[in-house]
Amino acid sequence: MTLQIRPLSPHLGAEILDFDPREPFGEAAAQDVRDALREHRVLLFRGKPLTEEHQVRLTQIAGVLTYRGYGNYADPTKKSSLVSNAHEGGLFGDGELSFHSDLSFTPHILKARSLHALVLPSAEETGGETLFSNVHLAYEELDPALKARVEPLQARFVATYTFPDRTETVEFVRPLIGTHPQTGRRFIAASRAVTKEVLGMDRAEFRPLLKEIWAHIEQPKYVYRHRWQLADTLFWDNIAVQHARTPFDPNQKRALRAVSVDDPSIAVTAKQRAEATV
Repeated sequence: MTLQIRPLSPHLGAEILDFDPREPFGEAAAQDVRDALREHRVLLFRGKPLTEEHQVRLTQIAGVLTYRGYGNYADPTKKSSLVSNAHEGGLFGDGELSFHSDLSFTPHILKARSLHALVLPSAEETGGETLFSNVHLAYEELDPALKARVEPLQARFVATYTFPDRTETVEFVRPLIGTHPQTGRRFIAASRAVTKEVLGMDRAEFRPLLKEIWAHIEQPKYVYRHRWQLADTLFWDNIAVQHARTPFDPNQKRALRAVSVDDPSIAVTAKQRAEATV
């Protein structure tokens, strides 16, 4: 089949008009979706309420379920997680989230993730939008002098998790500029949320450099801004794009269901996660 696609912006994203994740599909259709994901990096499926199983089946087009990370992302008894302030134990329920790629503070950035809108703020609420930046294109259009400067640099990517009884910090040193393992294209890995230090530089030198990179990838010409509707599903290549969230009224309920996938060689299975937590 040939997918009917409506571009979401000139530089990033596409709405898939004729593929219903609730219906059975074969390998040919799955390959069409993979091809669209590779080309457009962010896919929107609108107006289709998905069960967890529907969402898992769709997201596994890009990989296998993975239980890497912390919180309910890593719960081996669940296939999905909740980004929510409407459910007990929901993750990242409130507030603004700066640009980042999930699990970039680990040896392998998460391959792909989907979010499905379950509960949303009222129509009058303008916050809680999800932003995506095309960090392939942003890299390609870096000023040549800046590109040459950042190419050899390594940085510490750090995330801190707060639990009722402890705080845990996870970090990994990776290049500021990465290479996509599937496409071979270069991308900007440095993110406002988790890139904390450039190795070999003091703070007075690396902070202006990082701020220049962050300002570059956050330019509107690289960003698609998604205003959610109920039953929307966004499915994205988590290496080719960074994402962020605008703030919203914390008194407004908001819940999105997340499904995460990796390549089989990288994924942590439910069994492995369960054994690691015994």
